Amino acid sequence: MPVTLSSRTQHLTQSSLFKPTYGIDLSLKERTKLVYDRARAIARTYKLTPHDVTALTEKFWAVTADNIFAIDSSAIILLTIQYNLAAGTLAPFAEHRPELRPLLDQMLNFDISAQFLLTELGHGLDARNLETTATLLPSGEYDLHTPRLEASKYMPPTGVVEGMDRVAIVMARLIVDGDDRGIRPFVVLLSTNGRMCEGVTSRLLPGRPGTEALDHAVTRFNHVRLPSSALLGDHKKPTDFRANFMSCIHRVSIGSLAVSLVVIPSLSVSAYIAAKYSLQRTVAVGPDSASGPPTRAPIWNFRTQQIPILRAFAQVEVMKAFANEAITSYTNTKTSLDPRTRAGIACCVKAFLAQQGEGSLSALSERCGAQGLFNYNQIASTQLAIRGAIVAEGDVLALCIRLASELLIGRYELPAPRHPRCLLALHEKAFFERCRALLASIGDHRSELFNQRILPLCRPLIEAISHRMAYEAALDSGTVHKPLLDLYEISAIRLYGAWFAEQRELEMGVSRQQELEEAAYIEASDAKLYAQAPILHKDSFDTFIDGLRTSGDALRQSVTDIGIESPFMHISARL
Repeated sequence: MPVTLSSRTQHLTQSSLFKPTYGIDLSLKERTKLVYDRARAIARTYKLTPHDVTALTEKFWAVTADNIFAIDSSAIILLTIQYNLAAGTLAPFAEHRPELRPLLDQMLNFDISAQFLLTELGHGLDARNLETTATLLPSGEYDLHTPRLEASKYMPPTGVVEGMDRVAIVMARLIVDGDDRGIRPFVVLLSTNGRMCEGVTSRLLPGRPGTEALDHAVTRFNHVRLPSSALLGDHKKPTDFRANFMSCIHRVSIGSLAVSLVVIPSLSVSAYIAAKYSLQRTVAVGPDSASGPPTRAPIWNFRTQQIPILRAFAQVEVMKAFANEAITSYTNTKTSLDPRTRAGIACCVKAFLAQQGEGSLSALSERCGAQGLFNYNQIASTQLAIRGAIVAEGDVLALCIRLASELLIGRYELPAPRHPRCLLALHEKAFFERCRALLASIGDHRSELFNQRILPLCRPLIEAISHRMAYEAALDSGTVHKPLLDLYEISAIRLYGAWFAEQRELEMGVSRQQELEEAAYIEASDAKLYAQAPILHKDSFDTFIDGLRTSGDALRQSVTDIGIESPFMHISARL
């Protein structure tokens, strides 16, 4: 059955909790609390169950694709970590360990904050060689310890949360009688009753642009005593350490697909904002005359304004179709799809969404001029936020290098083109054959020549494959209107315009490419409810400007807040 990703939070956009905060002076502590309160509200809207998390139901995937990401990206980031990584790791164990079920229910209801601590400062993509240890003690307890600074867990939010306990699934190396038994997940209480637990240190990182209120941190453990129940798994030494590690972090590959879905609401809402702004923003188009002021027209009338907005609408529809098809094939247990192929499909989706999203959001921001630079108009803030999706649960470039390398040396294959004569399939085939011929001339895929000549082509190769897969998904879905699908296709073709222009038999010269780009129109969407940018309407922007404090008011407020009597206040009073 096909998956349908749809936003379920429309009612929240009308609540006071999700009202715009621009123009309101909130401290960092207040903004952080707001993020967690919003995450809880979203969680209780979706009401995920253990089955949703383990079976990867439609509702599970819909969370990260919800348009409410455009209002608060940090809240969705928290939920993605909590649902997929933390609850997703815990859930299989809770099935045969009833004592874990209350904790799992608390995670799913967002009664507590749950994190997933894998990556270390000195071991980013090399997480398999992490250094955090959990040593089995004679009492049956464990000693969780960070042996050096480079072994500190990096980035997940681990600070104290007001009114909420915080736990984490911590990946550590199990040590039994001095013997390394490989990586295991442990349940660790980080903070409770507004205080960090003994031996746990969380150092907050400076705010990340786009998600400044999220309390990303560097976390260390100083001989933290864990109960015997903290271990998820057994003490047996694995026969295959790599397979054991991949089993422990199996939710990461799922997260690679899930977290990339945030691009869809980002682009959907941003395209809507840019379109509305372009329709109401006017410029003079005629000379002054004796009878009155010059004629004015909306900037939408200019082709340079229309192209990136129409392209974005087309991309959103194709993204939805591609994501839906990928999720269906990724989660369909009735197929005999190789797990590596499933991971490859997820990589293609992530590469596609990252490339399309980054390019279009940048263009949409630019088309709104100076207004596109400010976070309160949403486009810039979501553009910054999705950069995290590009590196979360596997950096796009690293994933593409691994996938392209394995495809080229023939370890496995992705699904063959269903429409091998379509233009994007022809380009993919030519690109793949070029890379394979280059590899044949090099010979060894571990050589320096492979590093120099093949590695730079890996991401472009996966992007070319993903363009074909996305087009096929949209074409076969029957849900994407032909003008939008045609616009997406020609936009993708123009990314590889030089190659197509060289293929004379295809008759796709530059002029023909430009002609094909003309077919498009604006499609209605549910993005309207999630667009809070002041530039949507002239009245709302006028109200926004009138509501801003003057610099004099800001100065008086700032010195009052810190208890200083400024001599400038007396001067201004006399004036």
